[in-house]
Order: sequence, then structure tokens, then C-alpha cells
Amino acid sequence: MVNSNSPGVIENLNLSVRDLTPHQKLQRIYESINSSDDYYFIRHGLRSLLWLKNNNYDLITSCDIWDCLDNMKITPQNPRSMGLIVKLGVKNNLIENTGQYRPSRRKQANQRPVRIWRLI
Repeated sequence: MVNSNSPGVIENLNLSVRDLTPHQKLQRIYESINSSDDYYFIRHGLRSLLWLKNNNYDLITSCDIWDCLDNMKITPQNPRSMGLIVKLGVKNNLIENTGQYRPSRRKQANQRPVRIWRLI
């Protein structure tokens, strides 16, 4: 998916990972996330964390952040950018790990377990 608010679309990007080592695949993911293609998505994901906190949410999952972003009609170029939102939330003391999980509410996730976070 491409966000119409993103600064630009990378053309001719080689997404093949067939011959890469696991470390190289991880590096490619981080390069993609940190390339600023999803800066708008990440910025509003962090704003969503603050909105959830200010509206008296205590425990959240990434599904709650996705809901906020979906309501704003903001989509990522790379869905793995959600991991960066959570990582930045932890580093900036916005959320902390509870050690608990629950099934995802998102259809795309097929009810896989997602971590429950406590807003600080």
C-alpha cells in the first residue's frame, strides 16, 4: 500500500530476499523502515500512542494503534513500520511490556498473539 501523503515512491526497488542470510534480511527490513518512506506513518503512530494515553487507555496492543491510524486513513508503505512505532514508544517511555498477549483483532493478522503494552 502506498500512502498518498508519503514524500515519494521508490521505483525499481529490488524486494527479492531469496539469496539473503537472515541477518541480511533483517538489515534490509531496517533500511526500508528507516528510509523515511514511512515517516508520516510512524509520526502519526506515535501521536496515536499519546492520544490513547490522553483518553485514559491503560493497556493497549498494536491493534489499537492500527485502529487510530486506520481512522485517519494513514497506511504504511511497509507494515513492519508498526514495529518501529512500538520500539520508539518503549525507548521514549510511552509504553512498557506487560509480558501478556491476546489474539489480534485485525483480520490481516489471523488472530495471531499480539503483545499487550501498558501506557506509562
